[in-house]
Amino acid sequence: MEIKMRLDTTKLDKSNMRGVIVNFPSQFKFGIEAAGTIKLKTGFEKIFVCGMGGSALAGLLAGTWLRLEKKHCPIHVLRQYDLPKIGGKKPLIVCVSYSGNTEETISNYKQALKNKYQTVSVSVGGKLKALCEKNKTPFIALPSDDIPPRLAVGYIFGALAAILEKSGFAENLSKKILTGAEKIRPIESEKYGRTLAEKISKKIPIIYSSSDYHSLAYNWKIQFNENAKIPAFCNFFPELNHNEMLGFNFKEYADKFHILVLKSDKEHPRNAKRVNLTAEILKKNGAALDVVALKGKSNFEKIFNALILGHWTSYYLALQKGIDPAPIEMIEEFKKKMA
Repeated sequence: MEIKMRLDTTKLDKSNMRGVIVNFPSQFKFGIEAAGTIKLKTGFEKIFVCGMGGSALAGLLAGTWLRLEKKHCPIHVLRQYDLPKIGGKKPLIVCVSYSGNTEETISNYKQALKNKYQTVSVSVGGKLKALCEKNKTPFIALPSDDIPPRLAVGYIFGALAAILEKSGFAENLSKKILTGAEKIRPIESEKYGRTLAEKISKKIPIIYSSSDYHSLAYNWKIQFNENAKIPAFCNFFPELNHNEMLGFNFKEYADKFHILVLKSDKEHPRNAKRVNLTAEILKKNGAALDVVALKGKSNFEKIFNALILGHWTSYYLALQKGIDPAPIEMIEEFKKKMA
């Protein structure tokens, strides 16, 4: 199906999500600079990033990036109400809530205070900002752009990098990020994202990657859920070869899905072979499948070029379905009932 980009964007994209995607690389610098004035102690043994939904995505990607960079950084992402029991030295607790009103994250913040843990919070404002002001704890203000948290990953990622530097967990992250951000050009992957959306059409997307990039595959899943408002699933190699691939044994199931495999040119050689064999077998059983190469010279570029491609694919899938990609009415209604 040919998508009339200009017409559909004008008619359906009422919040100008396309503009946010195009300007995504500029978010990193803002996030880094927003953290410029905060002061943190060093000597922490662990760092916990507390956040839900889109607010947690940057923490997951930061962990992926640091592992690929071979930097030892014990970063843990928590998406729950309660902090775990933490032994050893007191940790650094980073509370991320784009809105500032996420109840799980506010619960984490209060528990951290009770345990006298060092906290630093990242938000546009809301209840979290008020709590930080009341308790005189560090707060990093994100811009009030009124964009979905899932599209504010660059802001939060930049802020997290600055926090990691200031707390002594890592060095020279900001420089690498700013250098990498200059090389990311979202407009160059827009056409490919549109093509993938046309291929997926009415099928359910499943995103596969190696375990190294599982957070990236998960990020794509979230974009399909929230932008295109469709079910989507993700898994990783080699685990999926021990169970999930059997789910495509019968054609009547296999042809309901479109599989996207995110593949790096630096995969473990055995995983690279697994990708090729899996693609061959699943296609034979009737599944549609595309291997999506992670493009870029650095790990940072690979991650965020692929992230932006996921934005484009889900964005155009939403337009193809005749819906505005930004609103999340079902989730907002759910939150009201939970209040």
